[in-house]
Amino acid sequence: MYYQAESYPSPGFPLRDPCSSFWLQNTRSSPLLGHRTTQSLPPSVDVVIIGSGLSGAATAYYLLTGSNCTESVLMLEAREACDGATGRNGGHCRPYTKSFAGYSDYKKIFGKEQALKIIASDMTNLHITSELIEKEQIDCDFWLGESYETCIDQEAADRKFRSYREFKDDGGPLDGIVKMTTDSDEAKRLTRMRNAVLTASFPAASLFPYKLVSHLLQLCISKYEFNLQTHTTVTAVTPAEPGLAGAGAKWTVTTPRGTIVANKVVFATNAYTATLLPEFLGNIVPGQGQCAAIVPTPSYSGNKMMEKTCCYSWGKDNFDYLIQRPKDGIIILGGGKANVSHPSTILGCTNDSGYPDDGGKQSEITEYLKNAMKKYFLGWQDSSSESGADSDEKRKSKGLRAGEGLLYDWTGIMGYTKDNIPFVGNVEGKPGAYVIAGHCGHGMARIASCAKGLAMLISGGSWADSGLPECFQPTRQRMRKSSSVSI
Repeated sequence: MYYQAESYPSPGFPLRDPCSSFWLQNTRSSPLLGHRTTQSLPPSVDVVIIGSGLSGAATAYYLLTGSNCTESVLMLEAREACDGATGRNGGHCRPYTKSFAGYSDYKKIFGKEQALKIIASDMTNLHITSELIEKEQIDCDFWLGESYETCIDQEAADRKFRSYREFKDDGGPLDGIVKMTTDSDEAKRLTRMRNAVLTASFPAASLFPYKLVSHLLQLCISKYEFNLQTHTTVTAVTPAEPGLAGAGAKWTVTTPRGTIVANKVVFATNAYTATLLPEFLGNIVPGQGQCAAIVPTPSYSGNKMMEKTCCYSWGKDNFDYLIQRPKDGIIILGGGKANVSHPSTILGCTNDSGYPDDGGKQSEITEYLKNAMKKYFLGWQDSSSESGADSDEKRKSKGLRAGEGLLYDWTGIMGYTKDNIPFVGNVEGKPGAYVIAGHCGHGMARIASCAKGLAMLISGGSWADSGLPECFQPTRQRMRKSSSVSI
């Protein structure tokens, strides 16, 4: 679905009382709830990071552990730590989401070289994320395996395969990484999806996103004198008065609890970036997403659990995505946007309250997610393995057992860009102001590498040192391009 990006107003500030996701519900014992490292705000610091999701946490970690480690880092969060998109996503760390259907689009916008770099950066991110978790021994239910990219109608299959062929013809690394299956019967057998036309498998991972961020933040606090201040909304960032805090101070960061002067400011604010950086108005647009936690039936439990994560698509731009958590078997399913009767209620929305009557949740999506597994997956309610004298038909007619099916669904606010890639780097014309935002719902597959590269830039490195695609830079030329935004 495409909409004119310029037509949306400033996103404002994060909602004070958002709903609680599956991840957040299971971390009520976290020591970071309501955390403030110090009772008052420091008057000045080297770096202020606004936002405590994975973008902010990973940037802080790489700044504090790099070869040119930063002296003092302060993180300001409007709500609880990791209470935004990271704490509400699908738990998927999945490269190549756009490689087949999207490579051709990237090539048209950025050219072949940059399109290949965009795809390669996803795989780099998977390695960086895996290495970080292993190095710091982070207990975040990390699972490294493979994912299916499946088309469930011919239109999606044709588009995806054309882009796949173009990617391969342009030298995209597929051998030994991606396995394409075009035989429909084999695709159905592999994916257990009743309407599979083709599928491709490739490396991917799943994890508990809050646990990853929480570990990084607590590590930085305990080892590197990192200062985290929750429930401290940044209301403005303005140029500092000359000489206010000595040489190098460039920015005054204003909050209801006081002001801080900083040499550098990192805007890890994703959907809310334009509130503090007006030049991003229309360049990063908020969009509401919805995920569900689903208790599987016996046919998808125990040794019958899914072996891979997946994304399945149909039509031109419709898709859902899911993981099945190895630790407890719970399925996290996201998507359903194609079922909303008024899509304008999604794009531009910053309401993650979870209350359907005020736009905090889309009831059409809730109903869709509730029934999606039965609709798409073979044998979802097949209880034929149970003992008893009932016929298969009679047992199937009984439907779900009590406690199976939809457990809970929730909303989160993502940041979408007009060219479907994030903004990472120094904001042009504002020395010392850096952004890492606009992840288009693909943040887990990009943020670790973006944060590591950004930390290098903040510490004095060059863009080449960052290893990131040049097209990620927040240049005026890129932001001037008028286009629509896709959700």
